[in-house]
Amino acid sequence: MSKVGVVTDTISCIPEELVKELNIKIVPTGLIIDRKHYRDTDLTNSEFWKLFNSTKEHITTTAVKPTDFVDVFSELAQSTSSIICITVSAKLSASNGAAIKAKEMLTNEKPNLQIEITDSTTATGAEGFLAIEAARAARSGKTLEEIVQQVSEMIPRVKFVTGMNTLKYLIRSGRAPKMAAIADIMNMKPIIGMVSGTGLVESLGRVRGKEKAMQKLVELMKEHIDINRPIHVMLHYTDDIAPAEQLKQIVTTQLYCSEVYMTPYTPVMSSQTGPVFAIAFYQ
Repeated sequence: MSKVGVVTDTISCIPEELVKELNIKIVPTGLIIDRKHYRDTDLTNSEFWKLFNSTKEHITTTAVKPTDFVDVFSELAQSTSSIICITVSAKLSASNGAAIKAKEMLTNEKPNLQIEITDSTTATGAEGFLAIEAARAARSGKTLEEIVQQVSEMIPRVKFVTGMNTLKYLIRSGRAPKMAAIADIMNMKPIIGMVSGTGLVESLGRVRGKEKAMQKLVELMKEHIDINRPIHVMLHYTDDIAPAEQLKQIVTTQLYCSEVYMTPYTPVMSSQTGPVFAIAFYQ
């Protein structure tokens, strides 16, 4: 049994098999569709897209509540006295603040429980890789302090880049990069991501057509890695898995990948981006 419990939110997009294998605890964010509340885990990918394509209302999201984190922390406290919780960027969501509040709520009730809240400053599989490596470190017997240090050193290295059909959903959510509307014209595919450690979504260019967008993502990856060394990759898709499969072929052909995963964006994420394909990676 691991000495340290690992918690993250659904925005991390961790493959289900790794969640189970590494015993990572996932706290779901929420969304409202047609005035009905859902958790990120309530809908399958196909179920969400049926609702997305049929609704005539703007889909809104809800942050994780402090009590949601309290419940998970309390469950883990039955088997460990040390927890690391890695959240989506605090500049994109209130989840980090909710986790901090949950820690404060448990201070008096469980004074011997150590909880470290870490702002990933990122999202998608870039956040997910932090939780995966934290869980692997916990399984190997590392202490909470050692894991927190390892995650802190990883944060500048985890990146993600995304090709989008349109920026209108991200603009509406308030999470789009500045000048986003300029890119969302003339059938251009906006390229966004989080690669500079700002904690905010960044505009990384625009190209015409899906094929060029995919190659642009790979070119952006190469700017942040040594192409002669292995990398860890997580490919994301939304309404259609085919672009992710095509991206996988391009990435694995051009780069040396030590591990490759493929996961859908969660309903909350897809509701804010619309159809996209993305790559999270680190070296």
